[in-house]
Amino acid sequence: MAHKVGLFAMVLSMIGSPECQPRELQFRAGDQIVAMGDSITQAGGYLRAIDAVLAQQYPDMKMPKVVNVGIGGQKAEDMVARFQKDVVARKPAIVTISVGVNDVWHRMDKPHDPRVLEAFTANVENMVKMAQAAGIKVLLVSPTVIEEAAGSAANQRLRLYIAAEKEIARRNQCGFVDLHALFLKAIDHHNKQVATRENKGFLTTDGVHMKPLGDTLMAVGILRALGVPDERIEATSLAGVLE
Repeated sequence: MAHKVGLFAMVLSMIGSPECQPRELQFRAGDQIVAMGDSITQAGGYLRAIDAVLAQQYPDMKMPKVVNVGIGGQKAEDMVARFQKDVVARKPAIVTISVGVNDVWHRMDKPHDPRVLEAFTANVENMVKMAQAAGIKVLLVSPTVIEEAAGSAANQRLRLYIAAEKEIARRNQCGFVDLHALFLKAIDHHNKQVATRENKGFLTTDGVHMKPLGDTLMAVGILRALGVPDERIEATSLAGVLE
């Protein structure tokens, strides 16, 4: 377990300081967070890391554990269909919406279709609007990577979907967490440190699903968006949290 204690420090050394970050915490004592997503969310690694930071660094705030409503294999069209039941009806203070990887990954056997991107954009924006109409603060979380190579065809297509999410966040004035950019930064740092490609796959098991370091990196991006300072993140132990 000891090697996991320094995961946050390892990740922070790879990505450097945030370019911008809220000056104040974006949550209040007792606020419930719900996490909407696919299999990466369902696996829950990054959510457990977030829980660890909130519990260890803000014990007086008595933050409940993040409610995980991720379902493997889902795309935006699946998530929007259950958003009212799985998110809005729970009346959380904050929702994180992690969406997009399956919308691209599961369709890589077909050419890019602008109509698919258009439908994706409408579905994601619908989720954001549903949450905001219910008074729920939204953090729209970009997909991470498909293959740990910036120039892969899948990542090039993925960036079209990330750009759409960024525009949705701008239009609706909600939070946006660019995990893709953080992953590319970490991958670039890693590739400069290793002499061979034998270390490929240090963040993910298969180019998509997370290893402990990938979960830690996801948690850092979301925690920063919630206003948690890096020094608080780094001071948190993940021993026994990420297996």
